[in-house]
Amino acid sequence: METNKINDLAQKMMSQFDLPSLGIGIYHKNEHFSHVYGAAQQDSLYPLASISKTFLATAICQLADQGVLNLDDPLKKYWPKFKLVDQYVQDHLTFRDALSHQSGLPAHDLMRFTNMNKHDLSLKEKVEHVGYLEPNHELRYQMQYSNLIYAVATYVMEQVIGQDYGTYEREHLLKPLHLNNTFINHHETTQNRIVKPYIHDNNVTQEVPFIAPGKVGGASSMLATISDLLTWAEFQLKTQKSTKEEVTAQRYLPQSIMQPSRAYGEANFAAYGLGMMMEDYRGHKYFYHSGSYIGYCSFLGFVPDLDLAFVFTTNMDSTDAIFALSYQVIDETLGIKTTDWAQKVSQIMTTKIAAKEQHIAQLMGTNPQFVHTDSALLGDYENPGYGLISLGDHGGHLKVTIGKWNYPVIINEQNEMFVEERLYQHELLPISLENNQIALLTEPALKRPTIFKKK
Repeated sequence: METNKINDLAQKMMSQFDLPSLGIGIYHKNEHFSHVYGAAQQDSLYPLASISKTFLATAICQLADQGVLNLDDPLKKYWPKFKLVDQYVQDHLTFRDALSHQSGLPAHDLMRFTNMNKHDLSLKEKVEHVGYLEPNHELRYQMQYSNLIYAVATYVMEQVIGQDYGTYEREHLLKPLHLNNTFINHHETTQNRIVKPYIHDNNVTQEVPFIAPGKVGGASSMLATISDLLTWAEFQLKTQKSTKEEVTAQRYLPQSIMQPSRAYGEANFAAYGLGMMMEDYRGHKYFYHSGSYIGYCSFLGFVPDLDLAFVFTTNMDSTDAIFALSYQVIDETLGIKTTDWAQKVSQIMTTKIAAKEQHIAQLMGTNPQFVHTDSALLGDYENPGYGLISLGDHGGHLKVTIGKWNYPVIINEQNEMFVEERLYQHELLPISLENNQIALLTEPALKRPTIFKKK
């Protein structure tokens, strides 16, 4: 793509999706381009969120190719104390299962944040808590995306190599590729280099405090500049095209089937490899991994038969701008001018968000009220998997503390109570309070609440 076309595309995407900043990196047939637009600098660091998984999976597959571990051995072989609710899964879950999200556990993402208000769990403590989380399917039944199972894979990898996973990644991935502006977690750099996070909620774009993702190992913790991320994408492209290493090659083969998550891409198939997603687009095999966290989105993609790789970073969370950009860049490379992806995707997302907000409004009813504080209810409540949540008072009304955030408890005309959570993503979590316990719907896939008992 010509530089002026990229500049125009960047400005259009920022305007259409209300992005505070946008990093774009493109590699095509030995030509490189990377630039940051808006309120950030070329050396600004963007949290990569789930793109971190591509690093962990690359490292584990390297170790498998070296014979240090076997992808198809049970994790329990390497960590005998490994526990899960389902004993069959506990005894048979492998690195391959973990890296392709086939553990039988749903996301349980709220568990990443619970307990952070009192004590941020270590990686070891977090994976021990995973042992109490309820599954909703059998092992290898279907792909269910899980940050927490990647945390488990990280910890087991550490037991195999006898060192911190970040130490291994720095020595065997970052240094060889000269990724001098890529960091395993935010503690390794200065806060002022990390671009400020923003969320768009209730039709308002607002800055929010930087919140670290917690200790989930190789699932979500990394940061990088746009140019370093482009180097990593080019490495992934060239590895997929040329690797002779048996296990590493399997990273780019379907391991579990996915439902295409964005209907507007018109994919005929979608799959998850080992730390890498894949689908078809306009007859081309297309690999990618996205990342989203509070205040940030990132994207890495490549199309081998076009010798094309691209990366995007922005400090706006839950935005489909990164997917619109990916399709537009591929179209530009193919010389296709038929679709304005910024306009198409923004219209789809506006309709989708409006439908979601309408559903939330229906649940809340015409006259929702804050629940008045009852002093007998106040205090900490605990679940062995999720850890702690707290009930407190805020101006005479009941609040729930989940991690570092306080959320109001709301009751509608049918006496149904909800926690209104707006920071991570706007949703209502059904809650009930009785007999010194809280029943909170923490994981919708389970279709039953998680019980927290008063301490």
